[in-house]
Amino acid sequence: MPVKNWLQDKSWFSVQKLTEIEGFEQFATHLSKEAPQRFEQWYNELTPENKPLPLEWRGLDQRPFQKLLVVRCIRPDRVTTALTDFIRSNLPNGPAFVDCDAEYSSV
Repeated sequence: MPVKNWLQDKSWFSVQKLTEIEGFEQFATHLSKEAPQRFEQWYNELTPENKPLPLEWRGLDQRPFQKLLVVRCIRPDRVTTALTDFIRSNLPNGPAFVDCDAEYSSV
């Protein structure tokens, strides 16, 4: 499997579970067989959550919650940052929820 060199087993198992969700049925195949080098490049980005995914998965930039699921599977170390960005951009008054500690840190 071409992704064995860079993707941890735990992440691969998460990808396998992701394929059970409607719309993600082909994700593991695309990741491991169709474009493993392109997914590896995405994986190696400093902030992959801000970069488009390879192939038709780049469309997930328009569906931020679904992209968050991919980040959770492949780069769990980036979930906190990705979730903060998601809240800030997608929830009403989102910045108030994620930026509130900054306002009170000097108190």
